[in-house]
Amino acid sequence: MKLLPASCLVVFVCLGVSGAARANSCVLAAGTTATTDFGPVNPLLATDTFSDGGQVVVTCTFTALGLLARVCFNAGLGNTSTSTNPRTLGAGTNRMNYNLYTDASHTQIWGTSTNAAPTSVLITGPILGLGSPVTTTFKFYAKLPGNQPLVKTVGNANTQYTETYSTTNTVDVAFGLLGALSACPLSTYTQRIPIPLTVTALVQKNCTINATDLAFPPKGLLTSTAAASSQITVKCTNNNAYSVSLNGGSVANNVLARKMKHETAADTVNYQLYQDSAYATIWGDATGGLPLVGLGSGANQVFTVYGRVPVQSTPRPGNYKDVITATITF
Repeated sequence: MKLLPASCLVVFVCLGVSGAARANSCVLAAGTTATTDFGPVNPLLATDTFSDGGQVVVTCTFTALGLLARVCFNAGLGNTSTSTNPRTLGAGTNRMNYNLYTDASHTQIWGTSTNAAPTSVLITGPILGLGSPVTTTFKFYAKLPGNQPLVKTVGNANTQYTETYSTTNTVDVAFGLLGALSACPLSTYTQRIPIPLTVTALVQKNCTINATDLAFPPKGLLTSTAAASSQITVKCTNNNAYSVSLNGGSVANNVLARKMKHETAADTVNYQLYQDSAYATIWGDATGGLPLVGLGSGANQVFTVYGRVPVQSTPRPGNYKDVITATITF
């Protein structure tokens, strides 16, 4: 009998490795604030404007039991600030002060993290169920101080002021055992996660106007001119163009032929209002004369109204009055 040589079947068993083992990691989660908007702001007012409710939500996943994560929340400088106190919003080269805070009373400026809450958080990984995410939320607050009269509008329009943080606000994370974890701020970190944030405010063009009464001196006969003056005070947003018009009055309703009327009778007295002490430019509106034009500075601007009663026939004695409406357009 002939023996056939034995045959062998060699089976290769292979294990494919698709990548490195998954590491501990943290990510920004849904609910993280991307924009802090102060809304419309009048920088002439003394009232502060707030935009609270900002938050950074971080979710961490652990791949080993017994680990913890030190999470540090840092705020740096945006693209228009040169310091953290104050931070500034920008519109071209123009600036407006504001700041970010870690407390609802707006006293603790958010800057580099410290080894205390709320900028330092210690996250404990799950005891069971590795891979289960653990989430923490850091809240921040924003205040834009009032009384910033030098803040400008641009192009005589409401002006958007903005600051952008692309990479300078961060969440720094270190994983380890409790005794081995460093304090915030971390010199060595496992992850650095940028917190993109845009801060905005809309500076509104605005004006206020106040006027004092103009009273001519008593006069027995109108055989010579009588003169008097009053003041109009304007306060407009810096760099905001405006015009102030005076109408034709309640008696004549005619800028070019203003009149005062006797308090009880039909008698009238002719008079006129001017922008200059030379009585050359009648202060009027679109119907006659010229409105006064100016550019806001953020401070009070005071203008004199020059009044004159020309020589004319003298009416009956008594008090004469007209009511003028001053209107500011901006």
